[in-house]
Amino acid sequence: MREADEVRDVLRVVGRYLKQETVDPFRAIGAMVVWGLVGSVLAAGGFVLAGIGLLRLLQTETGTTFAGHLDWLPYVIVVVVLAVVVAIAAARIGRRAKA
Repeated sequence: MREADEVRDVLRVVGRYLKQETVDPFRAIGAMVVWGLVGSVLAAGGFVLAGIGLLRLLQTETGTTFAGHLDWLPYVIVVVVLAVVVAIAAARIGRRAKA
C-alpha cells in the first residue's frame, strides 16, 4: 500500500512538472501573441489613416501645385513616406531581435 502511494505521488509530481514546463509557457506565449496581433492591427489602421490624412493634406492644402498633369504625385509621396516608416520599424524590430 505504501509503495502505491509513493508511485502516485511521483506521478503527480511529474505531471505537475510537465504542466509547469510545457503548458504554462505556451499559455504565456499565447497571451503575448494575442496582444501582438491586436497591436499590429491597431498600428496598421493608424498608418492607413495617417496615409489618407497626408494624402488629403497634399491634395487640398497645396493649392494648384499638384493640379493637372501632377495630380498623381501626392499618391507617390504618401507611398514613399509610408515605405520609409515601414523600413524604420523593420530596422528597429530587427535590431531588437538580435539583442
